[in-house]
Amino acid sequence: MKAELLNEFNLLQQSRSNAKYLDVLDERVYMPVRKVNHRVFNWVHSRGLMLMKLESTMNRQVRRFKKKYFRF
Repeated sequence: MKAELLNEFNLLQQSRSNAKYLDVLDERVYMPVRKVNHRVFNWVHSRGLMLMKLESTMNRQVRRFKKKYFRF
């Protein structure tokens, strides 16, 4: 019984070799983190572009209103 358990333990250790462990780590931890980082980066990028476009549009409107209503 003890020899069978040791055999099973050795097989388990061999099946969890470093390469397989790195593959599992990459698949279950790093890939989801990369996906989330990519989505967050894209969201922040698109939001920043939208805000810059909104600011430039607002600045044009303010300049137009200044010319139209605040002539001195």
